[in-house]
Amino acid sequence: MTSRFEQHEAIPIPACNLGHTTTPRYKWNKDGFDYLQCPTCGLIWVSPQLTDRAVAQIYASSFKSKQQAHERPTNFLAYRSRLRRLAPFRQYSRLLDVGCFTGNFLLAAQADGWRDVEGTEVSTPAVEFARSAYGLNIHEGDLGSLDLPLDAYDVVTLSDVIEHVSDPLSTMQRAYQLLRPGGVLYMDTPHVISLPYFALKQQWSVFFPWHRTLFTARSMRTALTQAGFHIDHLSTVGLLPFSTFNAWQAYMAESSIQHTSAIAQTSFVRQHRNRLRPLAGSETCQ
Repeated sequence: MTSRFEQHEAIPIPACNLGHTTTPRYKWNKDGFDYLQCPTCGLIWVSPQLTDRAVAQIYASSFKSKQQAHERPTNFLAYRSRLRRLAPFRQYSRLLDVGCFTGNFLLAAQADGWRDVEGTEVSTPAVEFARSAYGLNIHEGDLGSLDLPLDAYDVVTLSDVIEHVSDPLSTMQRAYQLLRPGGVLYMDTPHVISLPYFALKQQWSVFFPWHRTLFTARSMRTALTQAGFHIDHLSTVGLLPFSTFNAWQAYMAESSIQHTSAIAQTSFVRQHRNRLRPLAGSETCQ
C-alpha cells in the first residue's frame, strides 16, 4: 500500500461478498488498492479493504468539507425523485434513513409529510450536528451493531451508502429484519456497467478506497434476493460520464481547502452519475 495510507488499517478480501467461490478477476490497482471482480455476478470490490475503524477516521476528518457541501436545503430539490418514489408508502410513515449524515433527507421527508423519521450514522460529528441543529432522532453506529426494533419500519433507505459498508449482504439482511411485512427498501448506488465505467475505467470518480463494494444490476439482484427481498423495481439512471466532485480529492485536500458547494450543485453532480436504484419489498407491498 502506498505511504499515504500507512496510517489506515486495511485487510485483504479474497472472495465475493455474495458467496461465489470462483477466482476473482484482477481489474487494476488504484491508490495502492487492488480492484477485483467476481466472474459469476459481476460484483467489484477493493482489496485490501479499509477497516470500519479506518473509514470512521476518514469520515471524521472530512466532516467539515462534506457538511459545507450538504448545507440545509430550502427546496429539497435533491430528494424530489426519491420522495416521489416512496410517496405510496407515506401513509404508514415510519422511515429509517441509513447513513443519513446530518439528516437533510430526513428534513425533506418531514416536509413531505412523513410523521416518524429516524436515521443512522457512523460519523460522530455528523450525529451531534443533526441532533443539535435539527433535533433529529439519529442512532450513532453501524446498522448491524445498533439495537433497533425488528419488523418496525415501513421504509428503509440507503442512498450513497451500500458501496461504503464492509459487508453489503449483511447490511441488506439487517434492513430486511427491521422492515415490517410489506415494507420496502430503497437504495441508490453507482452502477459499474455504465458509460462512465467504460469511458473512464479506474479514473471514474466513484473508484476511491472507501467505496469498498460496487454493484452491477446482476449483482444487486443477487444480493437483494439472498437477503430475502423480492424486487419491485430496479432502474438505472444517468448518462453523463463526468463528475465534478471527487470524494478522494476532497479528503486529500481537507487540510487546506474549504468546500462551499451549494445544494443545487451537489444535486447536479449526484444526478449525473450512472446509478442503480432498486426498490425491494420484504413481502408483497401493501
